[in-house]
Amino acid sequence: MTENLVKVQKFFGERMGDDILFLSITIDSDKDDPEALTDYRRYPVNDWTGWYHLTGDYDEIETLRWVLGAYDLDPEVDADKTEHAGIVTFGNDKTNWWAAVPAMIDPKEVADAIIRIAGNPRTQPR
Repeated sequence: MTENLVKVQKFFGERMGDDILFLSITIDSDKDDPEALTDYRRYPVNDWTGWYHLTGDYDEIETLRWVLGAYDLDPEVDADKTEHAGIVTFGNDKTNWWAAVPAMIDPKEVADAIIRIAGNPRTQPR
């Protein structure tokens, strides 16, 4: 999934870290502690500008997943971490428009969906 999102990130170029931010939120905070995420970011596959990897308390992550709509309605399926599909949830704080797409679709389609919500700087003022 990360490789696909790295391709998405490249569509945004200099907007990364400016008006486009990526937040990757772990669903396994026991495994993905701050040290593990720091080690992951040292992996030389990407320039992580504007892309943050987050972990935290289990209850906080669960609350965030539910607020973002990143859960399965079937509690048994939702409890199984191997069943979690990667999704990209994105939004625009100024318009309060939010959407989500599967992370593994074509990277250009993910980027296009984000641009529709986040706005295109050529047609909208920053």
